[in-house]
Amino acid sequence: EEIKLALLPEDDEAVKEAKAKFEEGPQSSPGNKGRFATGPSDFDPSGLRASMSTNNEAVAQSLAENMPDHLPMPDWWNKQEELAAWYKENNLPTPLGAIGYGTVPREGRIARW
Repeated sequence: EEIKLALLPEDDEAVKEAKAKFEEGPQSSPGNKGRFATGPSDFDPSGLRASMSTNNEAVAQSLAENMPDHLPMPDWWNKQEELAAWYKENNLPTPLGAIGYGTVPREGRIARW
């Protein structure tokens, strides 16, 4: 594309616009704005149900809104100081985290799909 634009006359307005657009780089696909061959879709106002009705910004926003909900915390996370104190009282090296079965909550091990 760059070679094609270099061959065109530089004083033409259309060529200047095309060069400016080329320099911006690829943008997110605008999608089809919810208009399919069967007519407009209104089943999902966010437009995330079909890849042609969404764009990268909408997907990133949805991921950011739901990000904290799917990362489980280990059972020992809220009692780190208590675990470290027990190891220090018994003159043992303090491990990273806790050991043994059940260090990740049951809800964190079950798939939600």
